[in-house]
Amino acid sequence: MSDTDTNIPKVPKSPAWILDETNTPSLSRPQQTPSSVPEIALVTRGATALAPVIGIDRLYDAVPGTSSTMVRALELLKQASDDLVTARKTENPMDAGRLVQRVQLILPKLFACRSIGDGFGVVINSVHFAFTNLRGTPLTPNQLNAVWRVLRELRDRPAMSLEQGIQRVEELEGQGLEVEPPDIGELIEDLEPMENE
Repeated sequence: MSDTDTNIPKVPKSPAWILDETNTPSLSRPQQTPSSVPEIALVTRGATALAPVIGIDRLYDAVPGTSSTMVRALELLKQASDDLVTARKTENPMDAGRLVQRVQLILPKLFACRSIGDGFGVVINSVHFAFTNLRGTPLTPNQLNAVWRVLRELRDRPAMSLEQGIQRVEELEGQGLEVEPPDIGELIEDLEPMENE
């Protein structure tokens, strides 16, 4: 007995690129694309299983020097991240210190971009106070890695929420960095010797 005799419609076999119940591509089945199934159809179950990830540079592609706050912040974060990568790799502590100082000089410019979001602002503020509270003491290798990781993640996700920003700040605190503003009394004590000179 054939399918036409029983009036049961023939169900086409699924193409190999349609996902199975486990949300993983199944390529073990031979690909059969009947003419009744359009080739561009894609069935997914669950979250965006095959959604491509778009890089932050491509998402905010613009000519350097553009007046956009986001583009400016991404340029500065890339520069800071690159300087920290070089500082992590260098054998000379003086060169590493110079590169970290360059990052410190970028922080006020990044703070001017804090309108991007609360998470962005809290991370930049905390990194700034971490450097301030060190009072010229060099970062340990673990602290350098933590600052680099946090700034790199901020560059990948600049519009992070306040909660996400606080999690990044906790990573810095976990490496012994003080991210709170220095006590006003300590600042006054630091300024008094300069007034007496």
